[in-house]
Amino acid sequence: MTKLPIAPYDGWAMKWDLWVDYHRTDGDRLTHTNIRDVESGIVLRVGDYVVVGNEEADPAVAEVVSIDARGIVLVRVLPGPAEEHLHLTSRIDRAG
Repeated sequence: MTKLPIAPYDGWAMKWDLWVDYHRTDGDRLTHTNIRDVESGIVLRVGDYVVVGNEEADPAVAEVVSIDARGIVLVRVLPGPAEEHLHLTSRIDRAG
């Protein structure tokens, strides 16, 4: 039985702030997603660092690079596991 996360990071599973498809990158190595894919209660701002991920891949931390008027969000995914970069996020409940 898989334990479902009860917090963004509870030591078992990490929940992302923003859903991304890691394959949707451009020539500048920015990953494209949409504002409607942000988790409820999360406010995205350019320059913020958020946890990104999807159901089929490990989470990562990414910098929000831009948000356009159509809701297209560009993020720069940092290399390595999310745990290495959680200190960059503003979410105090990420410590695990």
